[in-house]
Amino acid sequence: MELRHRGNRSDNNQQMETFQIDQKSSDTKDEAIRNQKCLSAVPTLLVSVTVLIILNVFVFYMDNKLPPPLETNSTNNDFVAKRAMSTLIKLANLGPRPVGSYENEKLAFNLLKTEINDIINAVDKVNDIEMYNQKVSGSFILNMKNWKYLLSYQDLQNIVVKLDPKQGINDAILLNCHYDTVPAGPGVSDNGVNCAVMVELLRNLANTPNLRRPIIFLFNGGEEIMLQASHGFVTQHPWSKNAKYIINLDSCGAGGREILFQTTKSDSYLVDLYARTVPHPYGQVIGEELFQSGIIPSDTDFRIFRDFGNMSGLDLAHYKNGYVYHTKHDDLDQVGPSVLQNTGENLLALARAMSTHNATAAAKNGTRSKYVFFDLFGVYMVSYTELSGAFGNFIIVLSSFFSIFLSLRFTTVGMNRREYSLHLLTAIVSPGCTIVAALLSCLLVAFALDRLGCSMSWYGNQTNMLLYFGTATWSILTVAAYYPKTQSRTDAEWTVTMLNGVQLFWTALLFVATMAGLRSSYLFAVMVLFPSAASCALGILNAGRAPAVWIAGYAASLTVPIAFVLYLTQMFASLFAPIAGRLGPNVNPDYVVGALMALSAYAVVGHLAPAVALINRPRPALACLGAAALLMAVTVVAVRPVGFPYSAAEAEQRFDLIHTRRSFHDLGGGLRYNDSGYMIVNWDRQGPRTVAEYAPDAVRADCAAELMCGMPITGSLAQHAGWLPVGRPPAVQRSAAATAAAVVLDEGDGDDRRRRIAFNVTGPERVTVYVSPYPGTRLTSWSFAGKPEPATSWTGHDVYVIKHSSAAGPAAGGPQNVWSFWLEHESDRGFGEKSINVTVTYSWVIHKELVLGDEFRSFVDSFPRWAHVNIAVASVEAFVY
Repeated sequence: MELRHRGNRSDNNQQMETFQIDQKSSDTKDEAIRNQKCLSAVPTLLVSVTVLIILNVFVFYMDNKLPPPLETNSTNNDFVAKRAMSTLIKLANLGPRPVGSYENEKLAFNLLKTEINDIINAVDKVNDIEMYNQKVSGSFILNMKNWKYLLSYQDLQNIVVKLDPKQGINDAILLNCHYDTVPAGPGVSDNGVNCAVMVELLRNLANTPNLRRPIIFLFNGGEEIMLQASHGFVTQHPWSKNAKYIINLDSCGAGGREILFQTTKSDSYLVDLYARTVPHPYGQVIGEELFQSGIIPSDTDFRIFRDFGNMSGLDLAHYKNGYVYHTKHDDLDQVGPSVLQNTGENLLALARAMSTHNATAAAKNGTRSKYVFFDLFGVYMVSYTELSGAFGNFIIVLSSFFSIFLSLRFTTVGMNRREYSLHLLTAIVSPGCTIVAALLSCLLVAFALDRLGCSMSWYGNQTNMLLYFGTATWSILTVAAYYPKTQSRTDAEWTVTMLNGVQLFWTALLFVATMAGLRSSYLFAVMVLFPSAASCALGILNAGRAPAVWIAGYAASLTVPIAFVLYLTQMFASLFAPIAGRLGPNVNPDYVVGALMALSAYAVVGHLAPAVALINRPRPALACLGAAALLMAVTVVAVRPVGFPYSAAEAEQRFDLIHTRRSFHDLGGGLRYNDSGYMIVNWDRQGPRTVAEYAPDAVRADCAAELMCGMPITGSLAQHAGWLPVGRPPAVQRSAAATAAAVVLDEGDGDDRRRRIAFNVTGPERVTVYVSPYPGTRLTSWSFAGKPEPATSWTGHDVYVIKHSSAAGPAAGGPQNVWSFWLEHESDRGFGEKSINVTVTYSWVIHKELVLGDEFRSFVDSFPRWAHVNIAVASVEAFVY
């Protein structure tokens, strides 16, 4: 519109006509266009959900992809899964193989020896092969979950095979598996799969020329009794002195790919060798940091080789379908030939590479630093040193700041200092508020479900984790929709600023994690790298003149980080959901799931949440999303098949039922009290509720009256166990007895303040001893290795826990188990009164040897069909000296 203004000339009073172009109309039109909502709520929601589903399907496919199994060795260099499967079937057919059983000490031992002898007799003499049958006895102290156990073992068996190149060097590689199992199941995955793979590896490597380092194959017969047989090999076998590198193989699940989850600080460049060598790499350093933090309730022989053998190496394990771990379901139905093919191909390539790599050159190149490693969808593994990672992270941080600066050039144009400060402060604070809202909402849901007795609804149905993911997503989007927007900015400009704020949040986490020395900071690096690179490119191309183009390019750059987060989330769900069934009743795993799903949702949705400002009328869509999350929560609570955690097929609830006879003696040996009952060990959060329903007369174990609750088990689970008194003591096939003789040692000054008590214990394959000195008394020495160290405390007194295992008792066709040891202690007051409490517990766990009374069998059968009930018989004898 044109305006004419008439006036007078100042010099000659002549009228003057001026013209001014009024841009108000066009500016208003441009402003309307710039503020126009460019996204519709429903289509945007549908597109977002579709993209997430597509990415989830992609990462699920990549996470479960396995190679086709080979049935013939076409090139004489291939791993043949069919032959390995044949060995595995033979092991599985033996059934459970606990230490001390005939199946473990005779059948499995002879089966593996026969397989190995066949290989020795059949292969060409490319490399020398020697087999050694080792029987070990000993003791050592092991810190397990802050309990320092003294572990004693007797007559455990190992099969050791050495593949020795005719011309090579002495530093050997050790491959380890264990062929023993828990009493409950046949242990096909834990750890028959890896033993079968090792047999086939021996067959293949025996004919492999150009090996430089010897390769030792250890088939150890006692891992499930707290890693004792591997200790016997490391400390007693002559070949262990030359074993410098370890590849440990284990399982905490069944099927899937084996994951590299643990390395050693010394020679950790081996993970780089793994990354460059194996055809199917799979591993995340974040798993190593979680495992070594003690969060995961498990351990492997790798610890023994690292701590007692000073070996460097890699720890690998199958973890998928952990529901069957240590149950009767760990059978052949859970493992296909493709699993063996994947593991075999990786180990064959890795063993060859480790046997031929130049360790001296690697050490000279300064590769003693810890490594960062992570696989990209199982296709490629990225590995680099911790120092290189820190340097790279700082470069990414600087690049991120630069990209934010470039975008701020066009989002803050025309602002005064006050507006600019408020604008920037909002962008910085809002992401923190968003993630706090997501966490609090998920934790509130977890608390409510637990109070309603509906915790662990996702245990057998992991799709129920979407309840937490959806709750967190709703919280994130709701907070983003109510950001206090700066009115001088358009919606697109405001969205760009808030996206930069989220990027700044991840950048700050990357910087802090790097400074803290966390190698898992690579996750934050992935979250920052791609959007900052895209933002830099868009800023340099001056895409800020068209904010919609900038936002579209920025959103496209988030595809890789979001897919990677979903990949890690699926790995976490597969690992943690089964583990939740073994955390005990005092831990609410919904808090863990809720928190981690909130973080996952923030990493997936939160990065693009500010774009909600571009959506026309977002509140109805958010209301629908919130209603959907609420409906899912109600469904979990109200509909039993949907929200019920367990199933009889696989996801069973775990219990230990131990028929126990107890006798407590006074000073002098008189019987103070005795009783019998069923000890009920609850393994998860829902355990006490199930016991209250199916064994309503059970009471909480009285841990204040008797040492270690008067129970035959140790650890935190004992403090939350139930006790159901019964009149009839357990029926056992063999009797157990303990005799103790006290001998006073004369110190030469006439003051008898020191004495030694010698014990001869006759009983089953598992015996545990609790020793607790009274005030003024100290345990000074014992017949075991090392100086006495207390495992825990009881009513303020130190408690020493000694766990003994024998492999040569009557169950294995041997003589009666007799275990002799002595304890020496000092007392300030002499020994005319109570000085030390010694409790001896006996546990019969070999199921074929158990004689169950009708009452006990009926009680076991009374538990629901979706419960996995592990049975045992025990006896507790408590003495005071």
